[in-house]
Amino acid sequence: MNISERQGRARRATLTGIAGKLVLFAVKGAIGVASGSIALVSDALNSLVDVVTSVAIWYSVRVADREPDLDHPFGHQRAETIAALGVAIFTAILGFEIGRAAVERLISGPQPIEFVGWAAGALVLSIMGSMGLAWYFRRRGEELESPAILASAVDSEYDIWSSLAALVGVSAAGLGFPVIDPVAGIIVGVWIVWGGYRFGRKNIDYLMGKSPGQELVDRIHSLALGIVGVHGVHDVRAHYVGHRIHVEVHVEVDQELPTRRSHDVGGSVRATIERLSGVDRAFIHVDPVPASTLAVETLARIERAASDAYSTYAEQHAERPQLAALWNALAAAAQARADRLDVVRRLKGAGWHFADDELAAERIERRWARAEAAAQEARDGGRSIDRALDVALEMEGREARADFARATTPRDPTLMTSLEGSSPPPPARSAMLERARAARESLGAGPGSDRLRRLVGELAGGAEPPGG
Repeated sequence: MNISERQGRARRATLTGIAGKLVLFAVKGAIGVASGSIALVSDALNSLVDVVTSVAIWYSVRVADREPDLDHPFGHQRAETIAALGVAIFTAILGFEIGRAAVERLISGPQPIEFVGWAAGALVLSIMGSMGLAWYFRRRGEELESPAILASAVDSEYDIWSSLAALVGVSAAGLGFPVIDPVAGIIVGVWIVWGGYRFGRKNIDYLMGKSPGQELVDRIHSLALGIVGVHGVHDVRAHYVGHRIHVEVHVEVDQELPTRRSHDVGGSVRATIERLSGVDRAFIHVDPVPASTLAVETLARIERAASDAYSTYAEQHAERPQLAALWNALAAAAQARADRLDVVRRLKGAGWHFADDELAAERIERRWARAEAAAQEARDGGRSIDRALDVALEMEGREARADFARATTPRDPTLMTSLEGSSPPPPARSAMLERARAARESLGAGPGSDRLRRLVGELAGGAEPPGG
């Protein structure tokens, strides 16, 4: 959707709201004054303030869609957030005034209401009109990603409840309980103040640059890592600028890559991230690193996938406590290895040298494909005990252990102590062996027991004899 089309739809949405709320104000105001219902007059004033705020929103939408200029190089999107905050403030003030007037009426003594039928009819019309406007604003606000229009949707939803409370008060007064009318006015006021507070807090978060959440950050990390030429991703940060999101990402590329190619890789990452819904701009920092960093990053991904698979196996085999305990221990060990590899990757970027130049990239990629498939199949519930143990035998086998040792062994042995102190230690080998043997005993004879015997041998660092 281009800018002119968005502007046109946003203007039509706000003008529709202004027209609808003007009609509701006129009807409720006239009948409220004639009937003497404080609840109906309060609801009419609510519609009047809605008209004023809708005009502010209409103007803010026009401002927000202006092209960036010298004074506002990143655009004017915050205008909608400011307008939405204004709506929240005006809504809260209105709610307070309505509540105050209702309390004064309650203290001075309730008064009879005239034209109860007309007053009730006006409130039914208000409820139906607010429902229609709320649906329309919600649809348009989500379509245009406009917090200002979404603010109008929320406001219209609160109008439904305030009109319903007023209807209860008017109906009760018509049945001979006039005291309910100012009580309904108080309820309307409190409800409106609460609505203004909730929506105001949300838009303050926008203005303060709140993070959109870890789920989006993880999604950005995954997308950036999938771009050809990216060896690693770190320091992913995202925050709101108005109602849109700005992202900052550091991507690692081969230090031998030509500058132009590095620039192209960064551009591909930027374009991919900016296609995400809600993201306005992505700022990419390209960090040159040794080519072997990709292998270390892949090993870390393998360990994280293995940890996820093991955790899922533990849930699936919960009816066998000894086997579930083994899976949980394996999951903790794999996660500890992933954390150690993350530290190695950062240290390589800082100039440390490791023995990872001996790693075979193709072999690691094949293991990554199998680990990813195993994690997905585990989530889908498709792994038997025997097949799950086959995954463990590969992920905990000699080849995997050797690759991990190469990737985490610094060329300068004196640095090993610092590396170990920078990442959590894995579970003790003795505890792992004890759990593997207990799981084997719980399974009894059969293929699963044989696989566990072999797993015990792998965990022990060598083949264990049949009776071990």
